Amino acid sequence: MAESRRDRWLSIGMSVLLHGTLIGLLAYGWWRFRDHPRPERPSIDATVVDARTLKGLGLATRPVPQPKAVLQPKSKPKPKPKPKPKPLTPPPTQGPPVPTPQELVQRAQLAKAEAQRQAEAQQELLERQQARQKALAAEAAAKAKARELAEARKLAQEKKLAEEKKLAAERLAAARRAAREKAARAAALAELQRNIRQEEQNDAAARAGLASWTQEIEGRIADAWIRPASANSGIDCVLDVTQVPGGAVTNVSIGRCNGDGAVRESIEAAVYRASPLPPPPDPSLFQRRLIIEFKPN
Repeated sequence: MAESRRDRWLSIGMSVLLHGTLIGLLAYGWWRFRDHPRPERPSIDATVVDARTLKGLGLATRPVPQPKAVLQPKSKPKPKPKPKPKPLTPPPTQGPPVPTPQELVQRAQLAKAEAQRQAEAQQELLERQQARQKALAAEAAAKAKARELAEARKLAQEKKLAEEKKLAAERLAAARRAAREKAARAAALAELQRNIRQEEQNDAAARAGLASWTQEIEGRIADAWIRPASANSGIDCVLDVTQVPGGAVTNVSIGRCNGDGAVRESIEAAVYRASPLPPPPDPSLFQRRLIIEFKPN
């Protein structure tokens, strides 16, 4: 935009200068023509005679007689007079030729055409420079866009590669986590199975020990039982015995029983006589409350 404005002002200045020069030349020519008029040419009076008129008068064919040379006596040559010295006067100054108005107009037209040609050449040069600058700018923009596209593709590839690496790492971590979880589950399952087996073994041992301890207590009570006369064969009673650590019996109650009152009282007395009861083979098997099925032989 700045270059177009400058070119416009340059064209205006050239036009003003050209018109000013033309006006100055016209004014100068008019002034010279007014102050120095052209010298008048001398007039010659003559009569035009036709050749046919001369022929009719008989003058055209007559030869003109030539005068004969007259011999004169030789005389001494007269001395040539010495030339008088010319006064020292400055030569007349001759000014430059005054151009005619037509010449001034032609010169102005030529100057205008030259200025127009120079302006057109300047405008063409400017347009070429602008076109070159536009081409360079377009080329630079294309290169910048190509660099941007290359950088964008590079960033996209790097991002894709990073995402693929991240996904692979996540998959690997998930696989490792799943393997650890599977191993942990397997270990937990194995531990559970071992615990279950151990508990089963412990329960079996406890049941065996408890059964053995209960049989020992039943035997102790049976040994202390005094059979009443009303007791029939096949006595089967369920005893609820409460004891303290050390085997001392603190309470006895008889539940289901097929004997009469005398049999019940004899069994209850036998339990107290058997106190303190024998300890279990494993202290962990000790129970304060024992449910004993009393079935004497």
